[in-house]
Amino acid sequence: SAASDVYKRQFLWLCSMTDVISQKGLLPAGLSDVLYPNAEIQAKTIEKLLDVFSSYGYIRVKPPLVEFEDSLLLDGPGSLLKDSTFRIMDPLSQKMMAVRSDMTAQISRISSTRMSHLARPLRLSYSGDVLRVKGDSFNMDRQKTQVGAELIGIQSEGIDAEIILLCVKSLVSIDVSSITIDLNLPFLRDYLLKEIPVSSRDEINEAIDRKDQNLIKKLKIKNSDLILDFMKAAGDYNHSIKILSRLKLDNFAAEARDYLLNVGKFIKENDSVVNISIDPLENRGFKYHTGLSFTLFSQNHKGEIAKGGRYQTISKETATGFTIYTEKLYNTSNDLIERNLVYIPFLNIRIAEKIIKKGYKVIFGKKSNNDIELDAREMGCKYIWNNETIEKIKD
Repeated sequence: SAASDVYKRQFLWLCSMTDVISQKGLLPAGLSDVLYPNAEIQAKTIEKLLDVFSSYGYIRVKPPLVEFEDSLLLDGPGSLLKDSTFRIMDPLSQKMMAVRSDMTAQISRISSTRMSHLARPLRLSYSGDVLRVKGDSFNMDRQKTQVGAELIGIQSEGIDAEIILLCVKSLVSIDVSSITIDLNLPFLRDYLLKEIPVSSRDEINEAIDRKDQNLIKKLKIKNSDLILDFMKAAGDYNHSIKILSRLKLDNFAAEARDYLLNVGKFIKENDSVVNISIDPLENRGFKYHTGLSFTLFSQNHKGEIAKGGRYQTISKETATGFTIYTEKLYNTSNDLIERNLVYIPFLNIRIAEKIIKKGYKVIFGKKSNNDIELDAREMGCKYIWNNETIEKIKD
């Protein structure tokens, strides 16, 4: 019939409109909208972390999202980030620009230029989004939020211990528990393999990554005994220090070993609760690091939750810092977004301010809705302003 044809056409039109709207909501792979409650949790989490940094004397900086390619990628940490960085043409200067893929490169630039006149050690903190060409095997997101701190200008066991302990304290402030610090010397592997032909290193590196001691024994390479000793030393703190302390090493390796042990000792003296593990030859994920490095884990979260270590800035200053992976900590502190919402049936800013001063949040109601309690529930409110008092909505 004519009527059914009309309904059919309307139905098909609605379907096509739904498809159009759905297509407009699509985002590129690795990018996503962060919605409530994650958006609010993330924002409050970041502020708590930055407050901890500030209380220990770390001053906040905020670099731009985009910089000229030749300043962001050519020196210091940025030189190893080219493959992960998006590039765009600046229509004003006609020069190539790069979207930051890691904020450490920008901290390196800032400390070496605009803040080069300030006394050392220079303590800086930061937060911001970064964009990468592709995600990694553990996290396919290409846009990430970095929060971290950097200590620039001095190298010592105490300085490295300070930055690690700061990272621990900041995580504890957002209720991360059962933290383990894994200490590493990523440069030590290259030192032990320096006389091995480059063509043979891939197999050896893979064996070290897999902790395959049998293969290292079979290969019979130079320094194989030392490599095996360092591999055997990997484990919890007490196990590692016993093995590492007994090793007979040349000057360079001995200094590196002693440095690591002293950093561990500083940490233990200042925090007897945190767990420490040691894996001297671990170097995965430490692209631009030149000294002691570390990774933080928690029993309550999958994978690493923070990473850091020592590196050189573009002015060849020594620096050490860390980055916290906030996307893994969304659900750590749900109390951060406790919504003690009070429903006010009418618009009155003075009343709202009085309620807010008592520690609540407010929502104004709809004038047209006579069912105040129903409207309050739909708005997610726990309380109603009624007869000059705050009343709890019955469950």
